[in-house]
Amino acid sequence: MSDYNFLMESKLSPEQHSVLSAISRAAYEQGFNLYLVGGAVRDLTYGQQVVRDLDFALAGDPLKVLRRLESMDSFPMTEFTARPGVGSGKPLSIEYQEFDAHFVSLELWFTNGVRMELGQCREVVYTKPGQRPEVRSATIFEDLKRRDFSINAMAISLHPNSRGLLLDPTNGAADIERRELRVLHPRSFSEDPLRIYRILRLGLRLDFTPEERTKNYLGAALQNRAWERLGPEQQGRELRAILQEADPAHILKLLAERKLLGGLDKKLASGRITYEHFSKSRSAAQVVPGADPYLINFLCLAEKLGSSEKLRMAKKVLRVGKVIKEVLNMEHEGKKLARLLLSSKAALPHQIYYLLSKEPRDLLLYLLVYCPQPKVQSRVKNFLTKYLPLRDKLPIAELQALGFKPGAKFDQIIESVFADQIDGKIKTPQQLTKVLRERAGIKEPPAAPPPRVRRPRKPKDAA
Repeated sequence: MSDYNFLMESKLSPEQHSVLSAISRAAYEQGFNLYLVGGAVRDLTYGQQVVRDLDFALAGDPLKVLRRLESMDSFPMTEFTARPGVGSGKPLSIEYQEFDAHFVSLELWFTNGVRMELGQCREVVYTKPGQRPEVRSATIFEDLKRRDFSINAMAISLHPNSRGLLLDPTNGAADIERRELRVLHPRSFSEDPLRIYRILRLGLRLDFTPEERTKNYLGAALQNRAWERLGPEQQGRELRAILQEADPAHILKLLAERKLLGGLDKKLASGRITYEHFSKSRSAAQVVPGADPYLINFLCLAEKLGSSEKLRMAKKVLRVGKVIKEVLNMEHEGKKLARLLLSSKAALPHQIYYLLSKEPRDLLLYLLVYCPQPKVQSRVKNFLTKYLPLRDKLPIAELQALGFKPGAKFDQIIESVFADQIDGKIKTPQQLTKVLRERAGIKEPPAAPPPRVRRPRKPKDAA
């Protein structure tokens, strides 16, 4: 039996664990049982190194938990600051929230990049295949049994009295061990055709295969073209999930081969997608700290569309007004930044550093994917791989060791020394110490007197 308390401590990122702790505390103080559910439990059970989804089921009202979370005097998450490029240096807080009254579900985005869903435990009844179901509150076991696949129908209790307890009413852990995808009832794909896309996407990501009956149900749903019944909201949800995958191109190619792309958007039916840009986005994200390739992946998906269709797609997929504006302005902002990087304002490394340090990491990622000028690419990469690491080694301790007290003058000296370091004017520790002394006005210590040499004493009889 896995120790899920240990797995949550060791596998969740510090930011994720901080969010989990805050939500758990808020739910407990409201008297509600809270459960970690879905993909996070699957990934912890499967032994994935990275847990992607953070979804919670609540035996109560999510809005009450939200209000309690916002009113806490001591917010547990303030010990973590936002990741670089996303409000770095500011206390962690909620930057976006959306409540779905139909499903009684709350989506929250935090300034450290963590996104999560908090939904009331519920049962669903589909009166018409492919349409929104009727929803009613339920127990956690009823909630798990209405889910898509057995591997996603597990929960971990977060209540202090049962924290770490695994609930697995459909035996999903055994399916994970067999590396199988199994739906929970024969009407699964017809009632919710989005599961057609989900089983293909999860199968590729996890290298799992559908078990025999599930394969038959899937084949029948494909033959009946159930995927044509998806509404724009469902389409947008699945496109978001695809664009957040580590390899969106792999999934999009599979959907194109099966002629299923049109079910997610009519303009994608032609399959006119530049898949190579997804690979560039994936590679570039590995050298851009704090960057999420999700937004660039959207541009890769929509780059062949006209401006009006791109806006329509952005509203469906990205939803949030300021995010849509940021993405649709990225080409213009990218060209403007590229011109600056090629100008005299970026002739020296320290000028490049101070220019790029003010820019969002997503824009730097955009340049690495879409800007064709080698000099721009080189300067962005130098900023990321050389200047940023050196910034983490500012000689603050060295200047303090010389007896200079922190303050405005202290900061000016550190900044000037850093500029000289990345410009190559200071290369050795000895040069660094000398420059720090000069700029702090600290004299060199007097040279130590030469050691006294004792002459050997002459023997008494030497005359």
